Amino acid sequence: MLLSPNLPRLAPTTVRRPRLERWLASNAELPVRLLVAPPGSGKTTLALQYVVQAPLGAYGALPENADAEQFVRCVERALGLTRIGSYVELLVALRRVAERPLVLAIDDLDLAGVGARELAMKLVENVPEGVSLVYCSRTRGAVDAKQWVARGIGAICDARRLAFDVSEIGQLADAARVPYAHAESARLFDESDGWAIVVGGAIRAAAEDERSLADAYERWRANYGEIFLDFVHARLERAQPEERAFVHALIGGKMLDDPDALHRLEAEGLFVLNDGGVIRPLRALHQARAVPVHDVDTSIPMIVRMLGRFAVSIHGREVEWVRRRDAQIVKFLLVRQGASATRAEIAAAFWPRVERALATQSVRTACSNIRKALAAVVGYARVDRYFRAGTTIAIDLSSVVTDVGRFTAHAMAGDTAHAAGSTDEAAQHYQAAEKIYAGRLFDEDAVEPWFEDAAAALEDRFGLVLERLAEHAFANGDMQHAAEYAYRARLIRPNQDGALRLLATIKSRSRPA
Repeated sequence: MLLSPNLPRLAPTTVRRPRLERWLASNAELPVRLLVAPPGSGKTTLALQYVVQAPLGAYGALPENADAEQFVRCVERALGLTRIGSYVELLVALRRVAERPLVLAIDDLDLAGVGARELAMKLVENVPEGVSLVYCSRTRGAVDAKQWVARGIGAICDARRLAFDVSEIGQLADAARVPYAHAESARLFDESDGWAIVVGGAIRAAAEDERSLADAYERWRANYGEIFLDFVHARLERAQPEERAFVHALIGGKMLDDPDALHRLEAEGLFVLNDGGVIRPLRALHQARAVPVHDVDTSIPMIVRMLGRFAVSIHGREVEWVRRRDAQIVKFLLVRQGASATRAEIAAAFWPRVERALATQSVRTACSNIRKALAAVVGYARVDRYFRAGTTIAIDLSSVVTDVGRFTAHAMAGDTAHAAGSTDEAAQHYQAAEKIYAGRLFDEDAVEPWFEDAAAALEDRFGLVLERLAEHAFANGDMQHAAEYAYRARLIRPNQDGALRLLATIKSRSRPA
């Protein structure tokens, strides 16, 4: 009997895996069973299949950065209950529900915050009789896995055990109606390491083209390699910069001779495999190739036009955004102090009335799309030069040149020269600033709260530039340009008297005697 409403949907070609079901059953008496493996290894699918078949089953997935209260809410929803107010009440509810043996699966523990993980570990120690926990995580570090195994209260199903074997690959091919010989399923196993996302992708690619399993892996790489890389890079967003650099090197086909680095990647579930004591990259990752780099040097800055029509280019190639919302998030970052924001701040700005978990997923998807758009120009290995999406999402201003920055620099230099009495030097800077100001900030957009103040401040600054240019032209007897500059300044700064007074003076001088 399933307690949880609205479970995630499984692919129609999903097959049962008796080998793993037997492992789960043989460890059913333990307080916790751990499914720990890199993304795409089939952890969620196995957990969902298991709770559906259990006498009493429940499943919940933790939201990103979940705290202790959200852990309680997650279990509450999984059990189909309401009004569990505390951890103690959660234990009471579990005892009441567990009239029959209850399997409670909690997914995405690695994404959760410290509060939720601590409560998950506490629950293992206090879990009521008749309740068995199944925890899914990409990393061993998210839970105290080694201690539980050492104490005999937990068991781990790792990437090697979760991998599809040759017979399971054949079953999946049968479900997708893809013809194969035993040698072909064995070859796919060697090529994919049994990694679920690769096995499933290769078999679907063969089914789409109505081909056998013979060249499924190569066809999948050719047709879906970029989508696979998007998947990998999206999962790297939470990794440390050094770990991301290691994985990028592996994607490019390089070998790492740093055992400590490989052990760290394996512990973090970052696409390497412990193969009989030897840690190596998963073959599909190591054989992946990023988008060609187009000979872009890492010293070449990203050029951003923010005044008037928004545009981003690198080495003369304009970045084409996947969705309008992705470009909006880039704009949002550019107008903020330090060009950075937390994921929560972005979610609040763009998805204010959306459920937190969905908003968090939307932010994650947008970051992946931004990376994809930049990678189309510079290659995935160099995206971090310009854009980073960890806990804080940021644009690296040291690698960016913006028209707003250039406009502001000239305007400030003009002010400095003006204050020093160097009017000709000031006019040169003001004229440069006037040429750069191609229009109001993000002029193609309807004004939104997150850039309204910045747009107004820049426009007012431009109005002052025009006033100073009008004064300089007037002082040099150029009445035509003085009047033009003063009139434009008056339109922008109607509440300032400088341009109005200058226009009145010009008008009075132009009257015939």
